Amino acid sequence: MRRRGLRLRIGLTAAVITVIAALMSAAAPSGPSPAAGCGNAGSRSSALSRYLRTLRLMNYFPSDAGWQYMWTRWEPDRIDHDFAVMATMGVNTVRITVFPDVMGFPTPSAAMRSRLAQILGMAGAHGLKVQLSLFDQFTDFADIPDSLTWAHDLLEPLAGSSRQIGFIDLRNEIDAPATMDDPAVHRPQVYRWLDALLPAVRHDAHGVPVALSVTEPAHISALRVALRVEPDFWDLHYYSSDALAYATMDEAIQAAAPRPVFVGETGFATAADGSPPGLPAAAPSLEAYQAHYYQVIEQAALSLCLGPAAPWALYDFTRAAIPSRQQPDQYAFGLLDTDGKPKPAAAVIRRIFHGASIGDDFNGDFSQAVTTPRGELPAVWRLWEPDQARFALDPARGHETPGSARISDSGGSAEGMPAFYTVPVQPQTVPGYRYRVTAWVRGQAATGTTVVNVSWFDSRGVFISGCDSAALDPGDTDWTELEATGTAPPAAAFAEIWLKSAHNSGAVWFDDVTWTRWAA
Repeated sequence: MRRRGLRLRIGLTAAVITVIAALMSAAAPSGPSPAAGCGNAGSRSSALSRYLRTLRLMNYFPSDAGWQYMWTRWEPDRIDHDFAVMATMGVNTVRITVFPDVMGFPTPSAAMRSRLAQILGMAGAHGLKVQLSLFDQFTDFADIPDSLTWAHDLLEPLAGSSRQIGFIDLRNEIDAPATMDDPAVHRPQVYRWLDALLPAVRHDAHGVPVALSVTEPAHISALRVALRVEPDFWDLHYYSSDALAYATMDEAIQAAAPRPVFVGETGFATAADGSPPGLPAAAPSLEAYQAHYYQVIEQAALSLCLGPAAPWALYDFTRAAIPSRQQPDQYAFGLLDTDGKPKPAAAVIRRIFHGASIGDDFNGDFSQAVTTPRGELPAVWRLWEPDQARFALDPARGHETPGSARISDSGGSAEGMPAFYTVPVQPQTVPGYRYRVTAWVRGQAATGTTVVNVSWFDSRGVFISGCDSAALDPGDTDWTELEATGTAPPAAAFAEIWLKSAHNSGAVWFDDVTWTRWAA
């Protein structure tokens, strides 16, 4: 990859290494174990990588006071309570966002600096570091002198608290369309602003690592070409398909190398408007899938030696909590609802942040049911051609224990066979490896074609190919194991499991689905 100037090849400063070493030596709860072989001893970048893997970061605003309102509707008791909640979940770093227009620009007000100092004190009392996110919603990139003054005046009083700062994000999602595609914003000026602010903030932060957060791996490459300087690491914010998480994170790692990558935001909204195709738009279904989403995302991050991805956010937001009107899904990303009641995903994050391994369960035994307008359905399984069949979870019938997925009275169309489908917790594929899906299936007056299937998709989410099992015999059959086995094609980025039944005037049941891979 082409670089501009020698500064891009300079490693971390001695001050950064010193602070990282101090932060790494500070007592903190043990985190999830990264994959074997993570990091190279002696490498400066690996020192920062190892430090980032110790972070269990929670993105935070109070549930009724998001964004600027956190500072203008000041509720220190509420913030302190929420920090205590995080600590019980295994969080050791909390993201705090500051806004120039609220803090005072170009000179932060004494009142706001006092509130920031209070937050640092409260966080420290609960064993939390603070990830400080600067310049959020700032767009006056031509004003470099005042930007330098503001950052210096905000950070200078924190010099004695540098051990409490986990890292600094210079400007939230600098690559977002709202910034880069704004007609009033000129990209060359953004680059000049970044070239001026990155080294200045690094200096004023007394060695605390400084990041740039982005939404796409390709934007890391573009920014590295455009800038004369680089952040200490790149902070990826990921909200796309769970299945594509591994491929996207891996792309970010390649784009940033040798600088580290950290996944500083990820999440799934439990709002019907944000429901992915095929997932029943009912609260129990969405909340179950949110937990599954985090299992897949965290598994991808840890297997790539990135450490745990940071959830967005601790709470859902009340309708009056966000200063500007938002789409409905923006209020529903929380691990907890607005009253503090945990969703299933909270337990997933709690286990991971406390160092437990990530389970690989994708409800293959159909023990988890969710209530939807269609009736009881299997949790985390999506529906293909939902109007072409009757889909249900049968709580009474199963292969070894009660509970199975049923498809009956199915038709079919040019778009494919009616099916349940899902992403396994480890959907990433290695081209050339063999993959196998098995399921126990039985029929009652079954007709048509019933198979299990593994399907491969590329890094854009486009279907490449699939492999079907042998078909279930027609008529009444006892439980029969069907197996689909195939080799991942060269362009495969992830796989899905499909349970299909088409042109079936009877009924079929699926249970005890398994997913395995091995080297060919």
